[in-house]
Amino acid sequence: MARSSASEDATGRVNIALFDSSTLVGKGIKTHLKRRRFPIGGMRAFDTGAVEAGGNLTEFDGEAMLAGRPDSEEMSQVDLAFFCGGPGTGEPFLEWPERGGFVAIDLTLSANRREGIPVVNAFVNPDSSKPRRGLLASPHPVSQMLSTFLAPLVRRFKVEDVVSMILQPASEAGQGGIEELYRQTVGVLNFTEVPKEQFGRVLAFNAFPASLGPGNRLGEASIAREIASILGAPTFPHAVRVLLSPVFHCHSLLCRVKLHEAVELAKVRDAMTSQDGLRHPERPEVATPAELAGEEGIFVVEVSADSSAPGSFWFWAVTDNLAAGTAENAVRIAEQLLRTGALGKRGRP
Repeated sequence: MARSSASEDATGRVNIALFDSSTLVGKGIKTHLKRRRFPIGGMRAFDTGAVEAGGNLTEFDGEAMLAGRPDSEEMSQVDLAFFCGGPGTGEPFLEWPERGGFVAIDLTLSANRREGIPVVNAFVNPDSSKPRRGLLASPHPVSQMLSTFLAPLVRRFKVEDVVSMILQPASEAGQGGIEELYRQTVGVLNFTEVPKEQFGRVLAFNAFPASLGPGNRLGEASIAREIASILGAPTFPHAVRVLLSPVFHCHSLLCRVKLHEAVELAKVRDAMTSQDGLRHPERPEVATPAELAGEEGIFVVEVSADSSAPGSFWFWAVTDNLAAGTAENAVRIAEQLLRTGALGKRGRP
């Protein structure tokens, strides 16, 4: 078990369970818990794929831990759990929070498909995170980016329609995706056979729509509905398309927004600066995944008027899905729960 070195009094600390802490998302949760000095009382680690006797070795804040198979009895002293595995791996545990009297934040997209489970973007709809126990969902990474990006436009203007193209990195498929893109790149350069387990086809030096890739993730129509839910169910149509891109890190966004009436470009840019979570680089050469990998925040790099239609604008934005994606969002949700008293604490284990 690892404990936080944060300075808060022990009675204000939170007992945490981290499911699949060795995944990229799990590592992101650990990084943000430490960086943001979240008041941790105790830390339990679980691995849904653990096969070694006694569990798999992991760590938190430099301290070694064993991550065994999830055990509902061990959750009796847990206040807050993060489900961090791959898509769908949280499904067997979705009933545990309500039964066990703790709060869980699901990052596996398992809860996102269930009616009545709040999908929370801490920058846009933080008030949706209210339970003292039960389940919350962190958005799909694409939904997280797009809902944060669109929020200031929806608040300030009447939006008529939106078309969004997302370039999705290999890291969205986890460590296996990063490794497969690397091996594909080496294989293509050496004219040898390449693995295709993660992407179903060659991604290196290539690009293709998500519809031609693996089918185990939220569909694009579901992402659009999730974004609408986070934004408070606006009525404008929103077409979302995801393109798998041969980059290791960072989602990129090319978006066309049509407003109901003509608006000055300066007013649109001003609206974007009002949104928490959005950043605006001063150097225009810092504009792509290659320069922004590892940086926190959603970078709105370019805003330009579409000369073909008054009131229409093009946007180019980039975010590192590991440095500032759903992992950071989940920790911010936890902070909101703690700040509002919506997280019941049971004391140190």
